[in-house]
Amino acid sequence: MSVPLAGHRRLFAAYFVPQRARIALVAGLVLADIALRLINPQIIRMFIDTAQAGGPLSVLTIAGILYLIVGLLGRAVSLGSAWAGLNLGWAATNRLRADLAAHLLRLDMPFHKAHTPGELIERVDGDVTTLADFFADMVVKVAGNALLVVAILALLYRENAQVGLLLTGYTLLVVLALALIGRIGVLAWTAARQAWSDMMGFLEERLAGTEDIRGIGAEAHQQRRLGGLMLDLLRKARAGWLANALGHVSVNFLFILGYGLGLAAGATLYLRGDVTIGGAFLIVQYIGMLAAPLEVIRGQVEQFQEATAGVNRVSELLALQPDVPDTGASALPAGPLGVQFDRVSFRYRDNGDLGNGLATEATESAEGPGDEVASLSPM
Repeated sequence: MSVPLAGHRRLFAAYFVPQRARIALVAGLVLADIALRLINPQIIRMFIDTAQAGGPLSVLTIAGILYLIVGLLGRAVSLGSAWAGLNLGWAATNRLRADLAAHLLRLDMPFHKAHTPGELIERVDGDVTTLADFFADMVVKVAGNALLVVAILALLYRENAQVGLLLTGYTLLVVLALALIGRIGVLAWTAARQAWSDMMGFLEERLAGTEDIRGIGAEAHQQRRLGGLMLDLLRKARAGWLANALGHVSVNFLFILGYGLGLAAGATLYLRGDVTIGGAFLIVQYIGMLAAPLEVIRGQVEQFQEATAGVNRVSELLALQPDVPDTGASALPAGPLGVQFDRVSFRYRDNGDLGNGLATEATESAEGPGDEVASLSPM
């Protein structure tokens, strides 16, 4: 199954791009966080090499103070970027919630008879909430950690081209594994989101009709139906979580492999005299740092699966159009209005129209069959 990236792009362009000021703030904080993460290993390298060479204590003291300052600043910037990203995500998706609710209110009655209020509440709020979490984290985590991976690889190339090439191949392998695993969970999470909506719609309807259910002694029957819906949700959600677990196990194995390669490369270069002990530590440290952003991206792949299900369902609702669109092109005349019908037919359309085409129809005619005419005129 191909992942429908076009739906993500449309929603992102419509609801997130207008938040330019918040996006700029998040981007600045993410870049600052990346810079601070990359500086600290360089400080540790300087400390180790200076200590091994018997350098002055003042230099070691300054290096220790710098390490603490950079670490504290990094924590503060990371917290700020997370706050700004969540603020961006919720500000944008609140607009989407409002637009989606207004769109559903304009749809025809057969749609609302086919979908319970509880299901629609879950789709407007629950599905959109997955988008808020995903897009906020996408800006803060995916983009930032992708840049961090690129920066780490560039610094590894600077230390040793062979190590940089080896770790580039390893990174590409991890990204390929993430892409393949990400495709597995989309169908499972789409089905799980629908099962959750069905259960919420069932609960809303039955709680509203509690007195009627008790009056006819149907409690046991409704409990059996609820049990069936809960079992269906369990099976479909379990399939999604198994896809997530597959990604976790696979990528963790690759992380262990990468860290082992880093330790072997650092030790080999040090024994050959190509790097100092501080340089060997720097290589191992950067390789260890490489696992963290890839792990974050792996988590975002899991969230991407759930968000794709939400995008599909939100796009499906937005694609529905009422039979009689409210264009707002015609303005009513001022004052009280009189209504005249001439050769106008009408019918009540129910759920049967969606299946076997059955409907109840009646006709009012003043002068026999002909074109349908309706007019509004001032009294």
